[in-house]
Amino acid sequence: MKHTIAILLIVVLYLVILFQSHKEIFYFKFSNELVSRYMLSQDIPHEVPGKRLFLSDSEIHIASGYLYVSGNNPTTFNFQHPPFIKYLYGLSTLLFKNPFIIQIIFGIALLLLTYKTSFLIFDSFLAALFSTLLLLIDPLFIDISSQALLDLGQTVFILLYFYILLKKKRINSIFPGIILGILFASKFWTGSLFFVLIFDIYFILKKKLDLKDVVFHFITSFIIFSIIYFKTFFDMKGLFNIVFFELKTIKYWLHHSTASMFGSSIFLFLTGYLKSWWGNKEIIKSEVWSPFWPIIFIFTSYRLVTLLIKKNFNKIFLASFIPIAYLIYLGVQAPFDRYFILILPFFYMVFGNLISNILNNCYGKIHK
Repeated sequence: MKHTIAILLIVVLYLVILFQSHKEIFYFKFSNELVSRYMLSQDIPHEVPGKRLFLSDSEIHIASGYLYVSGNNPTTFNFQHPPFIKYLYGLSTLLFKNPFIIQIIFGIALLLLTYKTSFLIFDSFLAALFSTLLLLIDPLFIDISSQALLDLGQTVFILLYFYILLKKKRINSIFPGIILGILFASKFWTGSLFFVLIFDIYFILKKKLDLKDVVFHFITSFIIFSIIYFKTFFDMKGLFNIVFFELKTIKYWLHHSTASMFGSSIFLFLTGYLKSWWGNKEIIKSEVWSPFWPIIFIFTSYRLVTLLIKKNFNKIFLASFIPIAYLIYLGVQAPFDRYFILILPFFYMVFGNLISNILNNCYGKIHK
């Protein structure tokens, strides 16, 4: 009962904070004028009949999602990211004239999954509660909830897949493969693949995941991923080479998303500053950086090293390893603070467990 009450209070608090800080997304009404501006934007690869306009990624995703559900080919507009979440934005736009309903749902889902996953790892009500509350008040989480960015939905599906792996003793159903396919179709899939490989390697080492299951999941995910491109296959009468298309997309991202200096993302996470690779290449400060970030990084790193020395490769080790490893992986990419939403739930799970342990030590064992 207390879990249900805690989750309901967290959801209500999330909606109140989001409404107070970003009322505009609750009252947003889509206009076809955005599509007209998108056709002149930096996302259109060919020459445009007018002056180029700069649109935010959020506006690009809303416009392209609307074009998808209007019958356009997803490889024609905003091709560099798979279309699943943009289809959801487009569907929400058609039904409610407001794509941000999807983003709010993703925000609620991420809070719920953070709570459930934290409790599953630490078996502690307080750890789950503090993990979720810390994520809730993080400025990046609130900010990304107010923009149609793909990272929030990607994080939800990463955590959902992780939760499924933790929950089941043996994963031999089709459902994880479906979630995996949706995950890969949510945003360009190399970042998601990094997480999935860590999950699978860990569970293989723990002898909790059969290689046949892994192969089955990936085959299922490829089928789901391909189905989401149904419009492209239909337009090309089945002759769409999705493998070749993804290879071209990889080439695009290698050219457009490489860090000018290795480790820029780590520096951004720890300090809130980055060197812009546009304009005068000035040092600028992130508007959503939190002073909590270097604290949770230091503590999680300490927890990881401690468990590594003890050779204690348990679930806590995995939860500690994932965010540190991903920050290193981001070292070769251009720094964007929104990428950190993928690892903040893991950081806060580990830190929430610390708070829980301190309270238990100070005031005696608090019942689960």
